[in-house]
This record gives sequence, structure tokens and C-alpha cells, in this order.
Amino acid sequence: MEIRRMKRFLMNNLVLLLLAVPASVPLMPAQTKPVPPQDRLPDAYLIYSLLMPGQMFTDMDSGQGQPWAISGTTVNEDDMDPKLAPEAMLQPPEDNAHSFMEAVSDYNQRKKERLVLTHRFKLPRPYVLLKPAAVEQFRASRLSLNATSDMQSTYGNYMGITYFSEVYFNIAQTAALVYILDWCGNLCAQADWVYLEKQDGVWVRRSGTAPAQS
Repeated sequence: MEIRRMKRFLMNNLVLLLLAVPASVPLMPAQTKPVPPQDRLPDAYLIYSLLMPGQMFTDMDSGQGQPWAISGTTVNEDDMDPKLAPEAMLQPPEDNAHSFMEAVSDYNQRKKERLVLTHRFKLPRPYVLLKPAAVEQFRASRLSLNATSDMQSTYGNYMGITYFSEVYFNIAQTAALVYILDWCGNLCAQADWVYLEKQDGVWVRRSGTAPAQS
């Protein structure tokens, strides 16, 4: 009987202790979950479309409505040359530094990823998405001494290739960072990191300019 009474006493006190713990230990605040990958795509393509064709090709445009060529696969950190992180090229805005740094954090988590793009751009002129093999042919048509006339005629109507990284968002998906590279040949390229914010439902470019690369 004594042993049974002791067991009952211990069990009752254990139950009371477990019930008391939530009242004495503060609950961790709930964290906002990152945006699932598929939910990023509508905003990502709005941003890509907004930034096309890049500042260099905008300046080079003859006004004759040449089609645009876009690399059909995004670049990752290893493809960038020089390999510069966004915070190395851009200063966070004083009025929204937290959102900027959240987008930088998203970049750091996903900087090794590549995305295959689809025809979801909304652009004012025709464009093509080049597969990796076509990108190599395009570059060879501008760089190789052995480029064939067929290669030159195939790609000669394009100013160059525009490359994008994936778009990196803050948690609320109201701020974004993206890398864009315009390439047109040897000693003809310009790369930018661009920071954008969604204002009244519309993406607006806040920063992102860089000198032409040599």
C-alpha cells in the first residue's frame, strides 16, 4: 500500500508540473514562413520584364525594334564574373534596410541555384530564350575566329544576350534583389545588382547601377 500511495503521489505531482510549465516558460514568437518557390514566379517575371533589356542595350538600341535574346537559364553565384555579392555593390536604403537585408539572406540561401525560364515575360518586342547550347553558339559567333557564316547570320540580328539571376525576395515578398548582365562580345558587357520594392502593388527600382565592365 505504501508503494502504491507513493507512486500515486509522484504521478500527481508530475502532472501538476507539466501543466505549470507553459505558464512559466514564454512561448517563442511565430516566424513568417519564406515564400514557396512557385509563389515567387509571378513577381519574378514582372521584375524581369521591368528590367529588360538592361541599361547597356537600352543605350545601344537603334530604335529598329531588334528582337531580344535572353539566356533561358538563370546564372548563379559561380557564373558571375566578377563574383560580387549584392551588398558589396549596393547600399541598403535608409528607410528600409531590414527588407534589403532579408533579400540578401535569401540570396545567401539560394545563390547556388539555377532556374530554367519560360515564356512568361511581358515585353514590347519579340524575344527568344536561348538554351545553353544556343548561348554557347551565340558567344562563339561573337568571339571565335572559326565562327561560321550560318552562326553569324542566326545571331547577327541581336544586340547581345541578357542574363538574369533568380530573384531573391524578403520574407513578405515586397522587396527583391536580382542580378542582370548584358553581354555583346569581348570587352562589351555590363552587370548590375538591382534592388526593387513593391509600392502600391507595383515593382519600383530603388537602386542598382554599375559602370560598364572591361
